[in-house]
Amino acid sequence: MLNPTTRQTPTSEPMDGRSGNLPAGQTGAALIVMLLILVIGVASLFTSKLAKRNNANLRVQQQATLLADAKQALLGYAVTHYDSNPGEYGYLPCPDIDTSGPTFEGEAHANACGAQYTTAIGRLPWKTLGLEPATADGAECIWYAVSGSHKDAIGAKAEMLNADSNGLLQIFAENGTTAIAGANPDERAVAVLIAPGRTLPGQTRTPLGGGVNQCSGNYAPANYLDADNGINNAAVSGLPDSLDQFIARGNEASVNDQILFITRNEIEQQLTRRIDTQTNLEALTQAVAECIADYGKKNPGGASDMRLPWPAPLNLSDYRADAQYDDTALGLLSGRVPDAVDDSNTQTLNTISNAVSGCSSVDVPAWTPEMAVLWANWKDHLFIAIADAFKPDAPTPTACGTCLTVNGGSNYAAVVMLSGRRLTALGQPRNAPPLDPDTKNNISNYLEGRNASNHPNLAGDGDYQSAAATTTFNDVLFCIDPSMSVNPC
Repeated sequence: MLNPTTRQTPTSEPMDGRSGNLPAGQTGAALIVMLLILVIGVASLFTSKLAKRNNANLRVQQQATLLADAKQALLGYAVTHYDSNPGEYGYLPCPDIDTSGPTFEGEAHANACGAQYTTAIGRLPWKTLGLEPATADGAECIWYAVSGSHKDAIGAKAEMLNADSNGLLQIFAENGTTAIAGANPDERAVAVLIAPGRTLPGQTRTPLGGGVNQCSGNYAPANYLDADNGINNAAVSGLPDSLDQFIARGNEASVNDQILFITRNEIEQQLTRRIDTQTNLEALTQAVAECIADYGKKNPGGASDMRLPWPAPLNLSDYRADAQYDDTALGLLSGRVPDAVDDSNTQTLNTISNAVSGCSSVDVPAWTPEMAVLWANWKDHLFIAIADAFKPDAPTPTACGTCLTVNGGSNYAAVVMLSGRRLTALGQPRNAPPLDPDTKNNISNYLEGRNASNHPNLAGDGDYQSAAATTTFNDVLFCIDPSMSVNPC
C-alpha cells in the first residue's frame, strides 16, 4: 500500500518515444535549412566574384577593341598623309597634350610636340583621327606616344622619313627585360597606344581644369599610366634620338595598362598598297637624274663641256641631313647622289651650289615642290655612277671614250639608281647612327647585282644592271646619255 504522503512523479514520455530528442523529421528539416543558407551564401559570394571578373574581362575586351580601332586609324593617317602633304609618307599625328593654344580637346598638338627627334606622349588625338573619344561603358580615353622619328610636328619633323626609318620605342613584358618589340633596331615601335586600367594608389583622375570635357579627368599621364621594374609608361625622356620604354599589362597591382603598338614594317606594308608609291619614287629618280644632267648643261664651257659632279660618299655621319650629301674631292665615281657640289665646281667652274635641292623647275619641269619633298625624305635611296669621260676633272670636249653601259648596251655619261624596298632574301639591314651601328654604308644593303659589285667604279666604265623586279633584285635605273638626255634604262 502506498504511502499517502508520497507522490510519484509521472514519467514524461518523449514525443517520439526516445529520451530528450526532437522528432527526426524536424531535425532533418533544420539541417536542410542551414545547408541551404550556406549554399546561398557561397553562391552569392561566387556570383559576386564572377560578376567582378566578368566585368573586368569585359573591360579588357572593350579596351582591346578601342586600341585596335585606334591603331587602324593611325595607319590610315600614315598612308593618307601624302594626299594633303605631297612628298611625305608615313608621318603620324602628335598627341593631344592639353587644350592650350589653338587646339581643342581630341586634336593633335602639332605646334607643341617637343623638339626634333624626341618622343611625345599625351592622349590619342581622336578628333584628328575621326574617332569618338572612347568613353563608353566607363572606359578611359586612350593614351598615345609617337616616336620622334615619325611625328607630324610643325617645325620639329624629322629631316628624313621613309620606309627604313627606325622607331625609338621599346615594349617590354611585365618582367621588364623580355622585349616584345625592339630587341633589334628595325623592330622598335614607332607609336604606342595605351588603354589605362582601374585607378591605382597615388593616381588622381578627378578633373584638374584645362578644358577636359569629352574624356574624363585630366591631362597628367601619371594619373592614368603605370610603372614597374624601372619602366614608367607615363614618362618619356624628352631627349633627341633617345630610346623610350614601355611595359605591358602584367601584375594588376602595379601595371594594368593594356598596350598596342605600331612598327615601321606595318606602315611600310600599308604604303605598298598605295598604287602611286612606286610611281612617285620612280618619278623622283627621273627628276633627280634630269637635275644632274642640267648641271652638265650649265657648265661655262657650253655644249662641248658636259662634265658632271662627283658623287657623295656612301658613309655619312647623319643620313638624314641634306648637308651631308656633299660631293667629294677624292674623285669618287660612284656613291650617293650629291646635292652640294662645291668640290666639283672647282674643276668645272659651274656656279650651281646644289645640284638637286637647287634645281631649276623652269629648266627641269619635272622638279616640282612634291619632288623636292620626296628628295628630302628618300635621298638615302638614290645612287649615281659617273663615266670617267664625264667626271669633273675630265678633259673637254666631253665625249664617250670611257663610258658606262647597262646590260652591255649603249654608252652613258651617268646612271642614277633607285634602291627599292629591303629584300627579305638578301637581308639588307639599313640602320644608322646616331642611335644604331651603321649598316647604310654598305651598298649591298641597297643595290643588287652589278649595281652593287661595280662600286666604287674606279675605271669609270662599269656595266650596270637593269631588270624586272624579283625577290633578289629591285633597282630602278635612269641613264644620262652624252647629250644629257635622261631615259629609263
